[in-house]
Amino acid sequence: MTKATNAKKTTAEKTFVDAQKTVEETVQKTVKAAHKTAKETVKIAQDNVEKAVKEATNNLDKVTEFGKANYEAIVASSEAAVKVAQNVNVDFIETAKKAVEKNVTDAKTLFAAKTPAEFFEIQAAMFKTRYEEFVAEATRVNEAASNTANEVVEPIKARYEEVATKYNLPLVG
Repeated sequence: MTKATNAKKTTAEKTFVDAQKTVEETVQKTVKAAHKTAKETVKIAQDNVEKAVKEATNNLDKVTEFGKANYEAIVASSEAAVKVAQNVNVDFIETAKKAVEKNVTDAKTLFAAKTPAEFFEIQAAMFKTRYEEFVAEATRVNEAASNTANEVVEPIKARYEEVATKYNLPLVG
């Protein structure tokens, strides 16, 4: 029986060695496959991160451009407002100076009247002239204010229309 026991022992040892080789090969294949999968997963993750960073950078550039364009529109609008304010100031000073000169001339003319009837006649003519001048000045100021508003609002309006067109927002009529 020793021979049979030895034969069984040899067969068992061979089976054990074969099983051990199979396990080692399977472990090596599994490790290689896991390594390959991990490498591929890391590569995909790196690609996704690079893509996300690139997209974020592009979006940041777009936001920066958007902000810059808005800033430029506000600056242009402010420059127009300053220019208008300067012109209004100069115009106001000139108008005030002319009004004082007219008042002095009118006072001299009134004091030169020889009769009360002549005084009231001159005064009525002055009131009529002054009323006509007031209406003309009010019309001029109204037109200037309208033009001024358009000049000041135009850069911002143009910017809004650009953004509205780009993002399908309603346009102002």
